[in-house]
Amino acid sequence: MAKSESSQSNGQQQLLAMLEGRSCHHCEDGELERATYKDNRAIICDSCGTPRVQVWSASLN
Repeated sequence: MAKSESSQSNGQQQLLAMLEGRSCHHCEDGELERATYKDNRAIICDSCGTPRVQVWSASLN
């Protein structure tokens, strides 16, 4: 049985919240923040721009 959209969205929000504010593993000065990356919700480094996580919903069309 597939997860409902609301529980999947909640899990995505929790993942983004867990990573937000952490140090970047790719540069010395960066901190991870919520942003958009390639039109998806993501966590990226505010200094080097490296994406750590991006989430999207599958289209049912």
